[in-house]
Amino acid sequence: MKRIATFSAVALIALTGAASAAKVSDFVPEADLSGYSAGAIAAINAELNTNNDDTFVEKQAQVRSLLKHLQ
Repeated sequence: MKRIATFSAVALIALTGAASAAKVSDFVPEADLSGYSAGAIAAINAELNTNNDDTFVEKQAQVRSLLKHLQ
């Protein structure tokens, strides 16, 4: 039973990370996100979702800045 719970948690983390990476890559498609943790990508997504009035270019600049500082 512990194995099932562990595999379920790992699968959920992987799916969440994949969904988050797609969101970030909408703004910075040229970025290589493989070196970032799922937590870092989730933090960027959280920041993107807090400022809904920003333009695409403003959000793109935010993502680029956050990626630079999270390296």
